[in-house]
Amino acid sequence: MQGKLDSKDLQILSYLKENGRDKISEISSKLGIPRATVFERMERLKKEGFIQKYTVDLDYEKLGYPIMAYVLIEYDYKSIVSQRELCQNIIGLDNVLSASILAGNWDLMILAVARDMKELSELVLGKLKGMEGISKTLSVPVFDHIKSP
Repeated sequence: MQGKLDSKDLQILSYLKENGRDKISEISSKLGIPRATVFERMERLKKEGFIQKYTVDLDYEKLGYPIMAYVLIEYDYKSIVSQRELCQNIIGLDNVLSASILAGNWDLMILAVARDMKELSELVLGKLKGMEGISKTLSVPVFDHIKSP
């Protein structure tokens, strides 16, 4: 990262985490920072990579995906694909929300959603287990997903 963050930058970032869709005038009013200052700082924060994108926080259960699971993956080090390539291939699969490369006993971890256990099974047994670079998986169902405020 190029620049340093001051208290106004941190205020703006904190506000945007919960209210990313608000107009600049609303942000300015609620934080007590001039509108032009908010605009300029948000542009700089985007340019410098502090803000990567604005997104939506979906309720997957309401969307018909009540099953959520982490799937831990052991990478096959004899594979012709790298861990990073494997991770890129996995993130392209339906039902996969995120994929991470780890240190420790497991090499990758994904977060997936499904309509039912059969769909989760199809993801793990039908798609993941057949992918080049995966030697073993462990599925960990999520009872309740609690996000930070």
